[in-house]
Amino acid sequence: MTPKNILSGLLSVIAISSMLSFSACKKEEDDDHDHTTADTVKPALSISSPTDMKVYYSGDTVWIKGSVSDASLHELLIKITKDSDGSVLFTEAPVVHDMTSYTINSFWKSQVSDHSNAKVIVLAEDHSGNVSSDTVRIHIMP
Repeated sequence: MTPKNILSGLLSVIAISSMLSFSACKKEEDDDHDHTTADTVKPALSISSPTDMKVYYSGDTVWIKGSVSDASLHELLIKITKDSDGSVLFTEAPVVHDMTSYTINSFWKSQVSDHSNAKVIVLAEDHSGNVSSDTVRIHIMP
């Protein structure tokens, strides 16, 4: 494995870990949620924009669009990270608590000083702890 592949895998693990650690409500305190059935179905998640390897220039608007659905969503995290060093260029955590569906419609105004490969990462968690993620790679030029 190349160092870049190892870093990419590590970033994915970190992203999922951070998704699970920023819980706004603790599951044991969720007395108003029905946990009597064993939910093993991950949230349905898709990113429709941007498209894989789309090229942006510094100052362009990167639109992040898609959808997520589940019987009971808990959290959603949207991030853009730089491949070279894993730095976070953009992060947003829309409130989706107890929703069954959410339309993703976010944006980031790109700002880079060098040619940068980046990842748009969307993570969704339901109240049973099932996590889905989707990643799209983009390239940003100064």
